[in-house]
Amino acid sequence: MAPDNRFRFTGIECVKFAVENLAEALRFANDWGLAPAESSDPEVKVFRAVDGSEVQVVAADPARADRRPIGGGSGMCEIVWGVEDRAALQALADELGRDRKAEFDAEGVLHSVDDLGINLGFRIAQRRPVLYEVTRFNAPGRPDRLNRRAASYQAAKPQEISHLAIGVDDAGQAVKFYIERLGFIISDRYANRGIFLRCSPAGNHHHVFFMNAKAPGTRFNHLAFKVRDIHEVIGGGQHLESLDWKTFAGPGRHMVSSACFWYFQSPFGGSWEYAADEDVVTAEWESQDFAATAHIFSEWTFGLEKSDGTLKGPISASKVQAL
Repeated sequence: MAPDNRFRFTGIECVKFAVENLAEALRFANDWGLAPAESSDPEVKVFRAVDGSEVQVVAADPARADRRPIGGGSGMCEIVWGVEDRAALQALADELGRDRKAEFDAEGVLHSVDDLGINLGFRIAQRRPVLYEVTRFNAPGRPDRLNRRAASYQAAKPQEISHLAIGVDDAGQAVKFYIERLGFIISDRYANRGIFLRCSPAGNHHHVFFMNAKAPGTRFNHLAFKVRDIHEVIGGGQHLESLDWKTFAGPGRHMVSSACFWYFQSPFGGSWEYAADEDVVTAEWESQDFAATAHIFSEWTFGLEKSDGTLKGPISASKVQAL
């Protein structure tokens, strides 16, 4: 059976955060390597990756639904997904309008809400990949980088938003809306812990990961940005550490998705991740169930204690629950 691709999603266009400490959040976004951008609303601070994917930041206001982060405190308050064209936007409006709000704003962005109460936006994709020279590596018998030194980075410049991770009470239940209503596809699972979803048949290994959180409720866990290569993961991470931001996990390499990573604690209610060399898949990709054991989070990493058999990472605090 062919995947449902009627809405022609392109990925995450924008993540909007509401934070308690606006000054610290803005400092972190700048230090992370995002570029400040103009905003039509002076209360909304905008930062962009190279391809135009955005982070928007506002001061948290529990009295306003559009500035009330999921989980309280600081956190995410809206995810904006990209689609290919106006026809896809209208199809989404018709589908979602059957049982919930589905309203266009003055800029043509469709706003709705998922079954968890997470605010969703949909817009015609504005992200535009920027061409750059791909890193070449030397390997035994394969000298692909001749007479040239390898790249090095003093800081990272994120190319694009890769994916979000969200803690929920029941990941198996949370994904139903995205699969049944939006046509998202399961890429892989942490058995009894979490589900990796992609929004289109071909592209990123996953755009959103729902995990069974230990604490009740729905809350932001982490946001990942793609950088050019493992060198930039390391250079970016070292730069963040030099500015006294604290590592959550890494550097390392994931078993699921294959990405090299470095996570940092952030003022956004969860961690941010530099990621490189993630799996890119097509409709022929075969999903797998991975047992959430002590060593499944990463093939290798620094900063995670595994000797006692416990897992410390984005799924370390998640509860076991049949999916």
